[in-house]
Amino acid sequence: MPEHDALIPNLYRSALFEDVSREEVERIIAAGRWRTVEQGRYVYRQGESDCHFYIIAAGEAELTMNADGSDQLLVSHIGAGGHFGETALLTSSAHSINVRALTDLSLLCFDAEAFNLLLLANQVIQRQLCIGLARRLRISYHDHAGALTKVKYTRRSSEHNLDPTFISEPAATAEPAGPRSGRQRQEQLPESTIARQVMAAAKRFSPSLAPVLITGESGTGRRMAAYEIHRASAHGAGPYFEVDVRNFDSGQLEVELFGNDREAFAFSLIDRLGVFGRSPEGTVVLYNAELMEPDFQRQLAAIIKRGLFIKVAGDVKIPLRSRIILICNDTPRMEDGHNRLLPTLYALVADRHFRMAPLRAHRRDIPRLIQYYLQRFSRQYGKSITRVDDQTLGRFMNYDWPGNLTEMAGVLQRAVILGRNHEPLSSQILLGMPKTEGKWEFNLLRLRLVRSFITSRFYPLLPKALVGICFGLVLVALIFGPAEPEKNIGLTLSWVVGWPLMIFSFFFLARTWCSVCGLSVPGWLAQSVFKPERPTPAFIRKYSGWIMTGLCTLLFWIEITWNASRSPLLTAGIITAITVGALGFSIFFKRRVWCRYICPLGAINAIFSMPSTLELRSNTHMCMNRCTDHVCYTGDDTSPGCPMFRHPFLVDNNRDCILCGQCIKNCRLDSIHLNLRLAPQELWNMQSPRLEDSILVIVLAAIFFPFAVSLKHPETIAGWAATAHGLGLPHSPALVSSIFFYASILLYIGGAALLSQFMARLTGNSWKATASIFGYGMIPLVLSAFMAAHLEIFAGGLRLLPANILDLLGSSGDYSDPRIISPDATFVLQAITVAGGLIAALYASQRIIKRLLVARRYSLKMFALPAFCLCLYAVASLWLV
Repeated sequence: MPEHDALIPNLYRSALFEDVSREEVERIIAAGRWRTVEQGRYVYRQGESDCHFYIIAAGEAELTMNADGSDQLLVSHIGAGGHFGETALLTSSAHSINVRALTDLSLLCFDAEAFNLLLLANQVIQRQLCIGLARRLRISYHDHAGALTKVKYTRRSSEHNLDPTFISEPAATAEPAGPRSGRQRQEQLPESTIARQVMAAAKRFSPSLAPVLITGESGTGRRMAAYEIHRASAHGAGPYFEVDVRNFDSGQLEVELFGNDREAFAFSLIDRLGVFGRSPEGTVVLYNAELMEPDFQRQLAAIIKRGLFIKVAGDVKIPLRSRIILICNDTPRMEDGHNRLLPTLYALVADRHFRMAPLRAHRRDIPRLIQYYLQRFSRQYGKSITRVDDQTLGRFMNYDWPGNLTEMAGVLQRAVILGRNHEPLSSQILLGMPKTEGKWEFNLLRLRLVRSFITSRFYPLLPKALVGICFGLVLVALIFGPAEPEKNIGLTLSWVVGWPLMIFSFFFLARTWCSVCGLSVPGWLAQSVFKPERPTPAFIRKYSGWIMTGLCTLLFWIEITWNASRSPLLTAGIITAITVGALGFSIFFKRRVWCRYICPLGAINAIFSMPSTLELRSNTHMCMNRCTDHVCYTGDDTSPGCPMFRHPFLVDNNRDCILCGQCIKNCRLDSIHLNLRLAPQELWNMQSPRLEDSILVIVLAAIFFPFAVSLKHPETIAGWAATAHGLGLPHSPALVSSIFFYASILLYIGGAALLSQFMARLTGNSWKATASIFGYGMIPLVLSAFMAAHLEIFAGGLRLLPANILDLLGSSGDYSDPRIISPDATFVLQAITVAGGLIAALYASQRIIKRLLVARRYSLKMFALPAFCLCLYAVASLWLV
């Protein structure tokens, strides 16, 4: 046939006609019959008796063998010059393989008679047929050994390291045993969240053979999801290959996936075909796909679009009959893996993108995973370790597991190896498990002495009773003691000793002062009698922050304007007013409504305790996933709940916790931690920042200046009063002090509002969101300024206390030099205190700015103005103290 004349030279290059004369080849070709087979059609199928011998003149054929059911396994490819069909003719049996056209085929066919009389009769061709059959047998052995090696390697390199039973095992139910319908078994959800993710991916993507993208952090089970997608698809019994991009450079990856066209006419080793050629009707997983070179990504995108690929050094277009699954690796805490794919490639899988959640996002799985790994490694190492103790479980639940399942498997494998048989694992055995990510802390409850004190029935009752008695004696001394400020022990204990120690305690002991506050003792006693059950009024709960800000401002105004530190009766009035308020609310409302929502001292405590080195936190994941009674919050018949209406697992800052220890006593899971910490992360990680809190911080920052001026430079107020009198105003230092007081507050609030507006525009956030959190960054500096000022009060007046005691005992006290530290030494300590507060405030403010950023990247220029304001405040406060 004329159209086949151009193909005859391909036959001359066939290994079958090697060393055969050209005349003999032409005679054999003339005796054959030409046949054309369209791409995708079968030349013959396994089991058919075709009785023909074929030589390929052009194109490429695929040889497959039927497996169980209707699935087929790839045997080889044959290109131009290759031949097939001789086995059935030589053995007089049906064909043992299928032959399908990968491309349009042009075949030269010989029936059985021509095969025997022309081909086998030629001794040279007969010898070449024998050599060809021997080569095919050797190649088959090689492929078989290679397949076994690949299976072994694939099993060893599993990322998720979980048995398939972990995915398919359903959740335990309480329904009675008995036969269930297939539909019931199908609809029953697996217990594990990991399993639900994998099954959701399989359900979503298995109906189509389109490419899929799976992202997530390392160890989250992405390979497990890829395999389940393959297994649930229509080609689930077909080949499944994983190719780790990290193991190949760009050129090697092309050969691995596409194959090499050299010796394409020969009966090919499966390994030389390329993964796409070896996986017809199967799945190819490209692991760490984000590491593919840009040029290769463009090439892969073009292949997916066209559905055709070409072997390296070849020119024949071969249909792509493999589903492609891309697996990209997200950086921990950043879902950015897919961002490293080129837009042209990502666009092809954007609507088929599935992200596997990290283990920290579904901690409910942790107990089940622990049980699974303990059983698995116990069998492996011949031990019987079936559980972990509560403290260890708490550490597992609280840890973020940056390595996810892989890391957990490694930790538990090591623990089982080192653990004792028939004993639960304790926290001491977890040698490889690091601390909670991103936190520098130490749980003081690990110290037996601390735990015994906090959980004893004497805490906080005994300290509270002692402080209450002291306050009663102070109140008596204020009312009935000497009018001279220096000689009144009530004033000394209130303003020289008590108030500075309370300011210092904010940094070291958080709100512990509130748990032992003597002003709440009458209300505490009243509640034991009246047992009120009224809930907190909604109005108070809603506007508590503003109420406390107003009362706190009023308290400082009274103290500064009317010089309460030198007035025994005014001081007694302040103490009495706060005590009466606490008593009244304790009689009418349950728990400590006054302390939580109203008390001005509580407001100062709440704000200044936030950068404290001490915190009470719960293992949130234990509380949410393991606790069933929540007695720490609600209490029970034998012990009360949280007096501050705050569930421990909701506590993310020191503002509302008074460290009374009640939740520690009530918790049965050892979930509550009393941490000594270095970094007060709540200042920049506050889950629900409140505008009223930031306003209170700004108000306290402004109040410091009237406070410091009246304390260190009282003559300044007197001078201003004289100047005002010269202008025709009444001569009233109280009026001038009040104007100075409220003008400072208005100035600071206005400046903070402008700064928040500027930073809101700079970060792309709203003004309210910026203003609500920006004040938290100032807390360390404002606290350090007040600590520095009260350090001078404490150091400059502490010796008044022994003199007051001597006066009470009838001796004459020495009031000549009340200082315990020289002014120079005091200033050094003040400078260190303010410098430490400035550093902490700068760091916290920087973190806040980074949190506020929406559409821009952080730069140091953004921090310039807030940093300047903080430094200016530090210098001014240090100058005044």
